Amino acid sequence: MIGPGSGQAGIRARVPPVILLGVALILTVGLARSWIDDVDGGFPWWGYLFLILMATAMLALAGAVAIDPRPLILRRALSGAALVWLVLLTLTFLLGASARQRGPDTWLPFLLVAADSLALAGLAGTTKGVTDDRTDPRGRVGAVVGFAAAILMASGAAVVTTSLVTALWDAITRGNPVDRLPWAAVAAVIVLPLVTFTIAALASQRAAGGTFYAQAAANRRNGLLLLATMVGIVAVTAEIIAISLIGEPVSALWAAGFAVLVGLVAAAMAHRFGSAVILDSAGAKRADPGNDPVLLDVVRELSIAANIPMPTTYIIEDGSQNAFATGRDPQHASIAVTRGLLDRMDREELQGVIGHELGHVRNLDTRYALYIAVFVGLVALITDGFLRVVVRGWSEGAFFWKGSGKGAAAAFVSGLLVGLFLLLVAALLRAFAPLFAALVQAATSRQREFLADATSVEFTRNPKALERALTSIANDRDTLESANRGTQHLWFRNPVQPGSDRRAGLLSTHPSLAARIDRLRALHGLEPLDPGAAASVAAET
Repeated sequence: MIGPGSGQAGIRARVPPVILLGVALILTVGLARSWIDDVDGGFPWWGYLFLILMATAMLALAGAVAIDPRPLILRRALSGAALVWLVLLTLTFLLGASARQRGPDTWLPFLLVAADSLALAGLAGTTKGVTDDRTDPRGRVGAVVGFAAAILMASGAAVVTTSLVTALWDAITRGNPVDRLPWAAVAAVIVLPLVTFTIAALASQRAAGGTFYAQAAANRRNGLLLLATMVGIVAVTAEIIAISLIGEPVSALWAAGFAVLVGLVAAAMAHRFGSAVILDSAGAKRADPGNDPVLLDVVRELSIAANIPMPTTYIIEDGSQNAFATGRDPQHASIAVTRGLLDRMDREELQGVIGHELGHVRNLDTRYALYIAVFVGLVALITDGFLRVVVRGWSEGAFFWKGSGKGAAAAFVSGLLVGLFLLLVAALLRAFAPLFAALVQAATSRQREFLADATSVEFTRNPKALERALTSIANDRDTLESANRGTQHLWFRNPVQPGSDRRAGLLSTHPSLAARIDRLRALHGLEPLDPGAAASVAAET
């Protein structure tokens, strides 16, 4: 790996970003001038804004990589921006050539395509010399495509937001009604969560079985994507309810924004007070140094290994074997273990479990878990409330409309149709919105459980201990009395659906115990469990 100024290699590493810096500068200036000169509005303003945002993104990334070519994440982000512009410029050149145009407007895109292609190839060729990237070629391509999609999505989201704010500001300050229905913005709010969830799912699949650091990086990215997905689900739910009630997309977008604001306020409250609520609902009490010295010693020594402050430690007087960690950051973290786990595990097995929970703390999984719990609850609350309102409307005769004369029958039929439509929307939302939220909750949790297992071994240097702990937990038949669905993803083992440890499905918040053991063994070069042992672990759960 080279330093920023290590002679010939350093110069070669800076050439591709410098080329892209020039391409981005030409694009930014050219698009800005075209926007200013386009007084007739031949091209929509939001199109100029979208392209300028992407050109500016490449300009900033190219400048950063030209200064220091070593950060891998910046190189991949720059490659993603270059890939987007390679596609756009190629299409521009082909369209101009097909129209048989000649002149600077035709040949400039060709020259920019050539420069972009050379720079993109140069980035790929010099990356190995300036970073310690050890991923396979498919992983590198996937990361670049992921950054390209992220840049497109971020630019699109900025344009949608600007368009809505501009229209509303014009309506408020000038009194101009917003008569054009922004269905594109409505569709964007609905599509974006699906896109982010798909990207996170593909990235999780690609990171499976990688090194500690590859899994940690993938989980941090996926945590943000899945959190954005959950915010999007809240917005979509509110938007669909508003459209079904009012029929106006502008009002629906306002409802979506208000719902997101409520969710963010709730997340902020959870950030501050959520841990105390969770600990209280679990019946956790502070560990006593006189009665539980082994537990406190283990937490203290592994906190030193993890290089984080020692979390506040709690005991849950329950006979099942389980544990969880919570807290907004390592400085405000807490760990709770059940009495059954303390009584049945030896010190090494206890170290494996505590190391797992400290892994959640160090990797900031506990923060994401708090936010996810809030948004899952909010989606359920919104959909359940809407269904109750519609059902009550039916019970009170709100949809039995009355008319006079010849219009009486038409009014009666119209009222019934509106009521049936709202009931159908409410029922579908009540069924599918919480289901999709649960999918996101499960996807977030499963990958982070794998990572926490790997982090535990990093702290303890003893994979056998955690493997024994997982096997011991597989034998546990006791149920946790204080468990609930809102916090099920926080626990070492799912306390609400213990059968999900046998064979994990789409809605399982935890991987199967056999899969967790196999992933641990793979990380340390060991053979996976033989079919007989794996079947035994699965049967015991």
